Amino acid sequence: MKFKFGTQWLEDRTQVTKLIRRLIDDESDSGRFLRKTEKGLELFREGDELQNIYILLDGEAKLYKKKPHTGINFPVLDLLPGSIIGIIAYTTGRPSLTTAITTKPCTILEIPDVELKQLIAGSPRMQDYFDELILANLLERFRGTIILQMKLDSVNQRLQSERNELKKAYNDLQKAQEQLIYQEKMATLGQLVAGFAHEVNNPAASLLRSTETLETRITSLLNDFHDDIVGRDTAQKFYESGKKAGYPDTKTIRKRANKLEKSFPDARKQQLRLMAQFPEFLIGILKEKDISGSNELNNYLNYFEMGKMFQNIESAGNRISGMVQSLKSYSRSDSDQEWEEIDIREGIHDTLQLTSNRIKYYDIEINLEEIPEIRANAAALNQVWTNIILNAADAMGKNGSLFIQCETKSQQIVVTIEDSGPGIKEEHLDRIFESNFSTKKSDVKFGLGIGLSISKDIVEQHGGTISAKNSDTGGAIFTVRLPVQ
Repeated sequence: MKFKFGTQWLEDRTQVTKLIRRLIDDESDSGRFLRKTEKGLELFREGDELQNIYILLDGEAKLYKKKPHTGINFPVLDLLPGSIIGIIAYTTGRPSLTTAITTKPCTILEIPDVELKQLIAGSPRMQDYFDELILANLLERFRGTIILQMKLDSVNQRLQSERNELKKAYNDLQKAQEQLIYQEKMATLGQLVAGFAHEVNNPAASLLRSTETLETRITSLLNDFHDDIVGRDTAQKFYESGKKAGYPDTKTIRKRANKLEKSFPDARKQQLRLMAQFPEFLIGILKEKDISGSNELNNYLNYFEMGKMFQNIESAGNRISGMVQSLKSYSRSDSDQEWEEIDIREGIHDTLQLTSNRIKYYDIEINLEEIPEIRANAAALNQVWTNIILNAADAMGKNGSLFIQCETKSQQIVVTIEDSGPGIKEEHLDRIFESNFSTKKSDVKFGLGIGLSISKDIVEQHGGTISAKNSDTGGAIFTVRLPVQ
């Protein structure tokens, strides 16, 4: 589009206003349309229907828009000389969208609509000048709208960036809070474990001491109740065999009991089931002595069962003692310093002992080579081994195998834990160490998604790295590398 009087009107609209004023003087007296105003005068209000055209000759004015719900006037546009005030309302014939207030003393041409139409009808040049002024004002408003839109877009981008930073900060704060809660729980658990280990240690030690005394007394009783050396030695053999006896599976016991029933027809079924656990040389002794009666047989069975019960008591006491020692070592409740020179293989053994209930049906292969001691937080590293092993147990279910290896490579201790589970989905491999990320969503397998995240933090605090990948056979392999120095 070409402007009839050139594009200079866009840069200096006061020239157009001068021409319009000169034409008005030629047709009539422009002085009767001139209006001198003070600062702060309200020319019209939002919603008014404009009957006059306002042309700003000098001074400044501002347009205000009322904010919804609050009723507060918000400044939307500054008007300079050459501006038509209320141009949208005038050109459309609709109520004003804004309120106009002078911000400096102004000189304004305020021409009634009727007289403006008469002036335009009497002078074609007036129509041209007025059209040019309207176009210049509209283009100025359009340019201002574009600039405002660009500023708004810049603000929106900055707000979005700040929103993303705020969201990240919130997520980091949430992660830190969850870790603090988890660490507080672990600290509380450590105190409870220490107290439990202390309370259980005394009765466990008493049980083992009583077991030693009991064995001495049983041997003494065997000597007292058997005058003949042969009878005493036989009873001793049954008792010792009971102490060493294992427990075959149900199918084997049933098969041997049926076979023994032919040789000992007078024995009761309960006796036959116990005899099915005898080593073959004890069966030979019974046959050699021609013992077949139920009551006579019962005497020898009692010696065997007494040895078996003693074995159970001793095994249970040793297991409790071992569990207590592992608990104390695991929680380091008896250590004043968190960081110390340790052999991490001890922590791995303690962890396996404490998680034995979850992994007792697995095939476990352990290859822990000789490694140097390192300065570390033993309890924290035990938490790493626990998280990895329990995650493997969750993945494998009731059946599976674990391979745990420890070796030294390039001044690093490398611990590898491999399971025979289904492995980790490729899309999850890069995320499993993220906080709040968990693949355990079912009722049985539930996870908060912070175990491996905390494990990663612990390993990195020790100057090491932790990684995960899938093996060729489908299981998951976790590798922890810790610096020797």
